[in-house]
Amino acid sequence: MELDSLSGRVDEKYIEILRRKGINLDDLILMSDSELSKELGVDREVAREILKEVSSLLLKPLTADKLLGRESKLRTGMKGLDELLGGGLRIRTITGIYGPPASGKTQFCIYMAVRSLMNEEKGGISSERAIFIDTEGTFDPERASVFLRQNNLSEGDLSRIDVLRVNNIIQLKEALDIAMGYVRSGTSKLVCLDSISYPFRQYGGLKGLRERQEDLQEALVSLRRIADRGSVVIMTMHAIKWGRDLYSKGGFVLSHTPHNMLCFRKVRGKVIVTLEDSSYLPPGQAAFIIREDGIFEL
Repeated sequence: MELDSLSGRVDEKYIEILRRKGINLDDLILMSDSELSKELGVDREVAREILKEVSSLLLKPLTADKLLGRESKLRTGMKGLDELLGGGLRIRTITGIYGPPASGKTQFCIYMAVRSLMNEEKGGISSERAIFIDTEGTFDPERASVFLRQNNLSEGDLSRIDVLRVNNIIQLKEALDIAMGYVRSGTSKLVCLDSISYPFRQYGGLKGLRERQEDLQEALVSLRRIADRGSVVIMTMHAIKWGRDLYSKGGFVLSHTPHNMLCFRKVRGKVIVTLEDSSYLPPGQAAFIIREDGIFEL
């Protein structure tokens, strides 16, 4: 549906503003009334009425059989891990990965960014570009080159991976806006955030807790919107150890945002992947190994 379908429901001057700003119906349905009020320069009540009209227009029943097999999946190329993930990482989902340092989180993200560039027949999602938001300075183009060769892609495909170096919360918000632009335009179908935890180190003690949670919630909402617009989203997070157990760092909100939560542990050179929580898959485990020439199933 186009903005013209709002004619007769919404004042034409607002439709024209939305058109000039490049905001379409898919964008509107993901906006809050406060966000729309800022875009249009109107009070929240007017924005709320516009969103009601948009919601009424777009909310239509869809039978379950039409949803079956609707979304593409980004396969890892490793049979055991793909089976664990129900065939791969679904478009429109967020996958969270946590684990101790050097457990393979970043390398796996780079590997999946590379695989997203492949066509669907080869297990990719035909993404024109991959977006890698690097908050810890750990993106390694040489490893990306290794993964390109492993997956029969050329060295020139490095230019299709856009890396955004982020140092603080302000840059993180801007990077997520840039990523949304790529996804909205259809340029990218994969956004990786490695890691979401690091920018929030600037908040210390209880005094900064409220502001931290508000900024974290805003970032997570942005990631959900990016996924909803048709992207695979992968985000890594730090882990904390409590006794013998390992937990994702970030609290209830962060740990319950992903559709799938994976824990990475390195045991005797193998990366053990545990699917701990999922909105549509049973728990389980798989494993892979990281070698100089790539990532391989066991």
